[in-house]
Amino acid sequence: MLSEDKILTFLKLEQLALDIEDSTKLLEQFLPIVLEELNLSGYPYVFLSSLFIDDEGKIKQTFFTDKVNKQTFREVTKAENLFQNETLFQKGSEWEMKVMYGEAAVVSDVAYFINPSYPNFSQIRSLLLLPIQHARRLSGILILASAKAADTVNAEEIEFGEMITRLVNLSFRLQDTEGSLTKITKQVYEMNAKLHQLDKLKDDFVSIASHELRTPMAAIRSYAWMALHKSDVPLSDKVERYLVRVLMSTERLINLVNDMLNISRIEGGKIEINPESVDILSLAKDVVDEAYNSRGVEKNIHFSILEERLPKVLADPEKLREVMLNILGNAVKFTAEGGSIAVSFFTDGKVVEVSVKDTGPGISKEDLGKLFTKFGRLDNSYTALSTSGGTGLGLYISKSLIELMHGKIWASSEGVGKGATFTFALPIATKEILERVDQFRIRSKGEAKGLEPAAI
Repeated sequence: MLSEDKILTFLKLEQLALDIEDSTKLLEQFLPIVLEELNLSGYPYVFLSSLFIDDEGKIKQTFFTDKVNKQTFREVTKAENLFQNETLFQKGSEWEMKVMYGEAAVVSDVAYFINPSYPNFSQIRSLLLLPIQHARRLSGILILASAKAADTVNAEEIEFGEMITRLVNLSFRLQDTEGSLTKITKQVYEMNAKLHQLDKLKDDFVSIASHELRTPMAAIRSYAWMALHKSDVPLSDKVERYLVRVLMSTERLINLVNDMLNISRIEGGKIEINPESVDILSLAKDVVDEAYNSRGVEKNIHFSILEERLPKVLADPEKLREVMLNILGNAVKFTAEGGSIAVSFFTDGKVVEVSVKDTGPGISKEDLGKLFTKFGRLDNSYTALSTSGGTGLGLYISKSLIELMHGKIWASSEGVGKGATFTFALPIATKEILERVDQFRIRSKGEAKGLEPAAI
């Protein structure tokens, strides 16, 4: 049983080990103080060293301090060639077996360990060897060189030494953890830098490829339309059917290219958000008219706008129009011939909500979570039923733009076959907000790029 003063000394050293900030220098700062405290506690130790070994027993690292100069050395060679051998556990002696199995040992064979050239060699009469274990394996030894004979080292001294060993073991683990964390952090930074580089290369590739694709696709669309509508010779039903398919496929590819360009510009910060006071009802009417004239008449879709007095919203009119075109475009695509689309509004005095409800195929609860994600196609309902083969990019673009304008967007549906409602909300353009409208502007990172128009 340790005396009270030894317990207080241990607690003091434990707190010291935990308080040292730079764990890479923990043992170098810790061991000299341990030696000093041991001497103050009445143990006449000449030096203290923590020695770490590899699986073959070779010394791979050591920390050393003595009571003469209070200096700590990192390498064995700098500790005045302190140790006689580079490899321990060669003799198979009783003390070696005890240490290997985790027990303390007191030896008087000082010359086996210590080089006689060590200046204080003559003062050393015994060595207290205390195993340092890591994951139940011997990883090192704490060596206390004593001026006392081996047979005078008592149980209390050994017990106190074992407690100090646990602190050294803790220090070693903390240092090892710090080193591992530093290495991992460096690797993470390097990987992050590579990911940024790859992301930039991806954006550059998408931008260049999209531009290169759009030019020939526009030419194909023009020639296909002219062949279909301005042909000098009569077209057979089969040729006309083929040309219609070419035209539709070309339109789909052009829409995909435009969406990819828009995503690249949004994610790359190449667009600007210039909010102002916008009449949301007037804008909605314009977009509904465009949707009706482009596809609504063809599909015999009934459009309705539930008008009411609305405050103006704070938004970038160009970006807001893009959102409206995407949402109404989806509604037109997925509403069967003869169906209906209703646009309604709601305000709570803080925001204005715009809802677009269709009589399309609806969305299951499981699929609602897939919306507004990049390439968020729904395999069993919404986009899969579109004759235009939607890419799933329009809603992702809409969500990105609405959030850049400090709004929210969401979707709801009572289930498959019951239609769907898409709603977005934007802040009201109050006098207070307009006075600090600059806080809501977003500047482009580099050359600003406009958005490619959404297709209905």
